[in-house]
Amino acid sequence: MRFPINEGDHFATEVNLAFRIIKDTYLLSIKPEIEMRKVSAMLGDGSVTQIDCFEPQRVIEFYQRMIGSLKGWVSTGISRSQTDDLHRIYCQFSQAVGQYRVHSYFGIQYRALPYYQVDKRVIEIQKELAQMDGEAGNTFMSVATRGNHIVQKELERIGYAQVGFEELLAKLFWNERLVADLEEKVAALENEFPKFRELSNKKTQLFSELNDLLIELCQISPVLIDYNKLMQGQEGVVTYFDMEEVRSQKTRETNSWINTKRLTKELTGQVVGVFNQVTNTMRDVGKNIAK
Repeated sequence: MRFPINEGDHFATEVNLAFRIIKDTYLLSIKPEIEMRKVSAMLGDGSVTQIDCFEPQRVIEFYQRMIGSLKGWVSTGISRSQTDDLHRIYCQFSQAVGQYRVHSYFGIQYRALPYYQVDKRVIEIQKELAQMDGEAGNTFMSVATRGNHIVQKELERIGYAQVGFEELLAKLFWNERLVADLEEKVAALENEFPKFRELSNKKTQLFSELNDLLIELCQISPVLIDYNKLMQGQEGVVTYFDMEEVRSQKTRETNSWINTKRLTKELTGQVVGVFNQVTNTMRDVGKNIAK
């Protein structure tokens, strides 16, 4: 059972209200930690621009304080996930309430986009790579011509010079030794063209250096999103609570469907109490960070 509940009974009314307060308090408490600030970054063309971003580490520290402050709740710790440029940071808690168990999820979903550090070396590397293109192109043509000649001679030697393309592919597919011999002869070309190896190594070095100058800047919308929007990839702040009945502690059998109309006022008060505890803890954590 996930909150808020679409019912009009006493339990749903009281607990839904407590959950709305949690959501509002969570957004208010974490907003300072996801506040965007402008930083300078360099684009691929070498131009410098101002980018709005926030620091995910501040969110992690917020969750660490929550984990340390929420008494009676069991936490799975802080987790991170990534799909392309879409990132999540979240933590989960659970607490037993009578024969029921409440689970909570607090997280953010944001985008991390690559930029270059503002460093003149980025432009220098790009110029070096551009200058290498022409020189590498000429060298590659020489290597390719020589390689084609070697392969053709080898095919003539073994009697495959006049074989059609499809038949040759079939023979190469079934003759691993022949493929290995051809690859070995072509690979030896590097010794004939040391300039080709030099350019290749230099290009690898420059790209490695360029990658070292990359930075990720994180962006988020400071709005509440629900579970569905989280799954759809929307940026924002998300929290949701689930409740299940524990049918057997021994077998850990649970039931996620609960008839809220049958829940007692006493249990309602207990659930509202643990919700209020979460609200008060987040407020305290936010105040301590502000100090």
